[in-house]
Parts: sequence; structure tokens; C-alpha cells
Amino acid sequence: MKIAIFVGSVRNGRYARIVGEWALQQLESRNDGNTYEIVDLMEQDIDPLTAEVLPGMAKGVYEDPKTTAWSELIAGFDGYFFVTGEHNASVPAMMKNAYDQLHIEWQNKPVGYIAYGGGGGIGAVKHWRDITERVGMINLASDAMFPFGEYFPDYVFIPGERGAAMLHAVADELVDAAERAAVSVEA
Repeated sequence: MKIAIFVGSVRNGRYARIVGEWALQQLESRNDGNTYEIVDLMEQDIDPLTAEVLPGMAKGVYEDPKTTAWSELIAGFDGYFFVTGEHNASVPAMMKNAYDQLHIEWQNKPVGYIAYGGGGGIGAVKHWRDITERVGMINLASDAMFPFGEYFPDYVFIPGERGAAMLHAVADELVDAAERAAVSVEA
């Protein structure tokens, strides 16, 4: 399985990339035969969503070449980890814009959340679950949530063994869901 680690913040001084790189190291250390790759929103060329044809009706065919490139990248994965901060009890705006550019590419694929924030990103994950379910993604039972007070002492991310255990629990579930989704597509 090929799994994306979607780093969704574009803020200066962001934690998302640090958390995403830690997740990548943890996931690669599993040696489970899966491929894990960071997809950093800051490295993507995505404009605000202005397409006349709604992504849900476009069926993967887009007029904008930037959207087509984004589509091809995202469609190549079997599942996703969303590394998300929480902004005013919700999802990061630029990450949501990038997500909204596509539709069919996300469908019937599992998504797990690696969240951080004052409350561990619980507001963002709640909203992401509603959003991704609407598009037809497979939400998992487990999340890896990192409250600032516990995992970012002195503004440094220190996940420790407990953080690693949370991530691996989500990874186990995500890989299993991706394998089941792939079998159902092949059938």
C-alpha cells in the first residue's frame, strides 16, 4: 500500500512538518512493506477553488492544470494520514481548500488523523471526520492527538513512547482499511 502523510499547514513556524517528519520516521521503521510519503501542502501549487464545475461532478477531469497535477498526486495513494493543526476549533483553511479541489480521488480510501493543538486538535478532527465522510472516505476509530501542553513543552514536539503507540495504532487500522478497500475495488 502507498500511504500519504498529508502535511496541511502553510503557516510560518508551523509544527505540521515536524510532526509529519516524525510520523514518517515512525512509519518507515515498521518495515511493513508499505510505502509512506509526505505530501506537504506548502510544496503544492494549488489556487483557491474557483472551478465552474464542482469537483464532485468533474469525475476527476479538471480544466486547471494545477488541479490535474494535484489530482494525479492524490489519486496515487491508497490511504492518507492528515497531519492537521486546529484553527479556531476547525480545520486549516488552506488544507480544506486543497481537499475541496478534488472529490473522486478521495473516495473509498481510509484517512487517519494526526492532530495537534491546544486541545490536541479535537475540533479539527471532528470537522475533518464530517467533511471526509461526506465525500465518501473511510474514517478510522483511532486518532493520534497531541495537545500542546503535554507534547510540546517549551514549543518543542516530544511525542515519546505514548505518542508513538498512538500513531502505530492508527497506522495498523489505516493499513488494514486500505487493504480491504483495495480488495473491494478489485472485486
